[in-house]
Amino acid sequence: MQILEYTASLSRTSAASVSLVSTWARKLALPHLFRALVHRKAPLTNVIVLSATRSASLPATRSTLPAHLGQHVRALWTESIGMSSPTSEMDVFRACPAVEHLALPAPALRTLYMVCQMLDKQDRAHGGRAHALPFLSALKEVTLLSHTLRYEWHFLVGLRIPDGRALLQNITRLRMLDMQISAYVPHAHLPNLTHLALPYLDLGANISHDLLRLPEGILEHPKLQMVVLTVDERKYLHNPWYHIVRYSAAGTGNVRYSSPRESFRALVKQAYMKDDRVNVILSPRIGQSAIEEWDAAVRGGESIWDIAAKVRGDEQYGMELPSTYAPGIHR
Repeated sequence: MQILEYTASLSRTSAASVSLVSTWARKLALPHLFRALVHRKAPLTNVIVLSATRSASLPATRSTLPAHLGQHVRALWTESIGMSSPTSEMDVFRACPAVEHLALPAPALRTLYMVCQMLDKQDRAHGGRAHALPFLSALKEVTLLSHTLRYEWHFLVGLRIPDGRALLQNITRLRMLDMQISAYVPHAHLPNLTHLALPYLDLGANISHDLLRLPEGILEHPKLQMVVLTVDERKYLHNPWYHIVRYSAAGTGNVRYSSPRESFRALVKQAYMKDDRVNVILSPRIGQSAIEEWDAAVRGGESIWDIAAKVRGDEQYGMELPSTYAPGIHR
């Protein structure tokens, strides 16, 4: 049993193999097999959408995760595509009550609100808690897959999960993957936030022309222990716009490009000089997508917080970056 359980913990493939050995081995493997779940929904075809529109209802087909499997999920990545999906977002959330790390697009925050409200009504109807596992009571870390706007957080303020605690007070770690449209960071609504990660290349230049371009008020957060500026390696090396140091003084529009390696090391040093809590890492790395990086971390690999702590003070970190751009990159 120990050998099989250890084997199941090594990888998703190993856990799947162990689950096929026998009924009792399956019970050992399920917590490892379903520890992390990626829920990606495909849009309906035009024919189905048109048909649903004519009948004034969407297809009844649902792909719901059974509760006996959902109870094992500790990390959930879910992508929403809106109303034209046959799978209910609410069903997915309800099926994973013990999730600790939740990755979701910002609009799905409203779905969380709706589920909490629904479960609260059910609990009151049953004269107390009607669920064995209090919904979201273990949630500590959130990854936002899309940019977020201020109004998307207002209705969560004061919201209590079924065990009575405030939802936003439980969240201690927040990572934002996309800030191209909105630079809003909801740190003011997260009183116990200790770790924050932001996509550096999406941050626009501020009035003071600070190289770090940190959003206002972040470093004043009383509980914050670590800020990680993530640099998408592929974007960094293949889009010269991110390496513009300054426009020419003559105002001709010509720009000066610096070495990718030197630019990154300069950014790292600037971060350390700015504040002891600020770190810069390459993430995701070339050859790895954001979702692959997330999946590896939640299954026991190094998180971005681990990497930031490990490379801090390492003068060789980033030196593997090229010293010059690839031919034609400036065109």
